[in-house]
Amino acid sequence: MQRSRHHSSTLIATALVACLLAAYGLVTAVGGHSGTPGNARLSAARFSSELRGSRELLPAMTCSSLAADPNFVSIPDDPTSIASATVVAASDTNPEYCEVKGMIAPQTQFALELPTTTWNGSYVQYGCGGYCGTISALTFPSGGSLTGDFAIATDDEGHIAETGLGGAGLFAFNDQQLRDEYGYLSEHALSVVAKTIIAAYYGQAPSKSYFDGCSDGGREAMEEAERYPDDFTGIIAGAPEMIAGPLNAEEQTWYYKVNTNANGDAILTDTKLPALHAAVIKACGGDDGVADGIITTPRDCDFTPATIECAQGVNNKTCLTSAQVQVVREYYQGATDPQGQKLYPGGLPYGSELGWSVFELPPSQTGGTVPTTESLDYFGLSLPYLRFQLLSPGQLGPTPSQWQFTVQDYDSMFPAANVEDAMSTDLRAFRAHGGKLIMWQGWADDGIPPTGTIDYYETLAKKMGGYTATQQFARLFLFPTVYHCGGGYGGV
Repeated sequence: MQRSRHHSSTLIATALVACLLAAYGLVTAVGGHSGTPGNARLSAARFSSELRGSRELLPAMTCSSLAADPNFVSIPDDPTSIASATVVAASDTNPEYCEVKGMIAPQTQFALELPTTTWNGSYVQYGCGGYCGTISALTFPSGGSLTGDFAIATDDEGHIAETGLGGAGLFAFNDQQLRDEYGYLSEHALSVVAKTIIAAYYGQAPSKSYFDGCSDGGREAMEEAERYPDDFTGIIAGAPEMIAGPLNAEEQTWYYKVNTNANGDAILTDTKLPALHAAVIKACGGDDGVADGIITTPRDCDFTPATIECAQGVNNKTCLTSAQVQVVREYYQGATDPQGQKLYPGGLPYGSELGWSVFELPPSQTGGTVPTTESLDYFGLSLPYLRFQLLSPGQLGPTPSQWQFTVQDYDSMFPAANVEDAMSTDLRAFRAHGGKLIMWQGWADDGIPPTGTIDYYETLAKKMGGYTATQQFARLFLFPTVYHCGGGYGGV
């Protein structure tokens, strides 16, 4: 899941890249609770000359000659064809670079950008968002203490984005190989291929390599740490979609179903969100002792939706009807079975309300009666997962309306979910090779509840010898007010 919050996400990621590249090897951090996941207030330390090298490295061959090099077709396990290699002139935001476009077998499309005169000897690979299927625009990390330019790359996770009803998941319907590529293979393959091309172009492989992704890209980041621990020196996993099956099948479907009345219309609409958010901030905005309109730790918030319930016979944008109060309660609670057992670790955080129109509500600017038909449920990412990814290849899965929040339906997600989920807390191999991991998420994330990420990190700490030992190579930072992968009610 991802949206147009690219600018703020880039700012956060750039700060974290700087932190990863600091002399300590991870971060210099201020804030948060000692030994536990904290609220992030980062200070990028001086860029280490050990990591960037003492000089900028020049190419050993021309850019255009990369497209004529026959050796890339022979990369073991990852035969690669380069379609084009052209020099792109420098601009206000980018250095001059060699733009390489190509395909890795069976059909992963990728883009690789290689600085022609300013390479610092390192490589950054970016993740994708949503169900991907397209090559995202690349951005060179810059600012702060960063020096020189990285070689950078990204890919489409092995398929082309489809359009139409639920089409985002159609690639997975009848092809297990494409499921595997999307799940975990494509990022490892790009790592191998990009480093091979870099070595050919500059005459040497990158000395350090990093992965940076948010949402689905955060899931890709965790897949790399878990499955391919030697691929990257440092990994940044933002708002990771690690618990992918339960998130898309249970939590996203829950948002759709609890907000649909008997006529198929939305119960809670977007014009009610400002009043709801204002009430939440009034109740919890001073939780750290400062009346700044910011909820520092949402899980400690004590807010009762019924406090803004409309008087009998009243329904306007300043209050919630009784039915809307119930929807709000269930959004905060998250998906459960009829016995109250959680099907995902938590619901939407307090403070996220103004972002609900993206993932939880049908698109509306009027707040009237808005159909929540399954054609609109694409915005919750539930339909593409249930119909095309849930069951074995070739089997059409249920619609969101047909899904039942039972243990039986929950169990039906496996083994398909095992391909995409990145929930292993055994990171011993990643730690052993010197890998560093930063996980981060907005405390007001409206797309992926941060409780799942916190639950993972707490379990990781237990597995890896406690918080002190774990923080030597992996840390989690939580940003108050920040939505999914950026933006937020605090102006971030």
